[in-house]
Amino acid sequence: MPVVAPTPPSSLTPQPIMLFNQTKDGRKLFTLDAEFPYCDVETGKVIVVPRWYVTDFASVPWYGQAFIDPQGPTARAAIVHDWLYTIGEPGKRQEADDIFLRAMLKYGVPPFQANIAYKAVRLGGEKGYGLPTDWRFVDPKRQDFSQPPPFPKPRTGMVRYFPKCQGFTALIQSGWRAYPLPATPVVAPPPVVITRTPLDQVKSRLPFGGGDKKK
Repeated sequence: MPVVAPTPPSSLTPQPIMLFNQTKDGRKLFTLDAEFPYCDVETGKVIVVPRWYVTDFASVPWYGQAFIDPQGPTARAAIVHDWLYTIGEPGKRQEADDIFLRAMLKYGVPPFQANIAYKAVRLGGEKGYGLPTDWRFVDPKRQDFSQPPPFPKPRTGMVRYFPKCQGFTALIQSGWRAYPLPATPVVAPPPVVITRTPLDQVKSRLPFGGGDKKK
């Protein structure tokens, strides 16, 4: 696939906040602390990686992971790629890999490195596509157990469609969220009901207290 000159990174999709949690088979696991939106110009697909999604960049085979720095621009593209592989939409692996390449170039990854990572997923990524064990979420505050998925597994990674991504900027700036967190219900305390019992009536007649004194 021909490589085009990279474009400057979008200010709308800054470096995602990733919290280190645990390790799996010797690889570090990271959890997104906020939604990470991305729009692919060629397809017009808006892809949003949800909060608390666990990624280990495993959708990129080991011989391509040398070029993925969790603190660098390649990580943004790898997170989107991991999410598309986790969903595993039938017949869309080629498209997921192509989106991965375009995202790397968009975020400023040198074409040489981007091509190596792209070839790695094309050659060895098939066995990691659509694995049920990758559908994982972890609350960073409760790292001792996996968080129940906040929503059913979608059939596709696309949440919105904007031809050439026109309108994507306004969408993100409006504060839109693809996977809004459920509102915490506010439960009002039950009303306090004061009732008088027969014992209260007895106390009110006692000469040493328990009731109002006669003037």
